[in-house]
Amino acid sequence: MVQSIVTFMDVCYIGCHNTITAPAFEHFHESVEKLHELQNIFIKAGVQDSILLPHQHVLKHFYYSILLFGSPNGLCSSITESKHIKAVKEPLHQSSQY
Repeated sequence: MVQSIVTFMDVCYIGCHNTITAPAFEHFHESVEKLHELQNIFIKAGVQDSILLPHQHVLKHFYYSILLFGSPNGLCSSITESKHIKAVKEPLHQSSQY
């Protein structure tokens, strides 16, 4: 279990770099593959029934996305959340009596 968490942190650390070197990129790919192999320990230990978490599945596609589009440069999902607040939540709040 500890190896799985360490491998996941390794993947996160490499994936958040502004620039990713070729050796680090290959290490990222190997770590993602190793992570998916190590996740089975959670099923064997009875912590999870299955590993079908979307965020962990996306890691498999992240490698090819970096190949096609380059480093994500620390991209964060809070950017889209702030747009959602401006576009949806603020007008709804303004239209409410409360």
